Amino acid sequence: MTINVRTFLRQFPTYKAQARRGGTVLFRDKEGEFLFTAVGARRTLLGVARGRIKIHGDLTQPTLDPGSWKPSL
Repeated sequence: MTINVRTFLRQFPTYKAQARRGGTVLFRDKEGEFLFTAVGARRTLLGVARGRIKIHGDLTQPTLDPGSWKPSL
C-alpha cells in the first residue's frame, strides 16, 4: 500500500499498529519513498526477569555488619 505523508501523519496510530503486527507501510513525498515497519520489541531487564526474581529478606537495611565492610578491596 502506498500513501502520501499527510495520510500517514493523520492515521499514524493505525499504521503503527499495522507495523507492529508485521506489516509494512510505504509512503512517498516529493523527494522519495519511505518504508515504515517495526523493528521488534525491546525487552527490558525487568521484563526478561519478571517472575524469576525471588527476594529473600529485607533489602531496605544493610546486609553486612560494619565490621565486614572492606572499602580498600
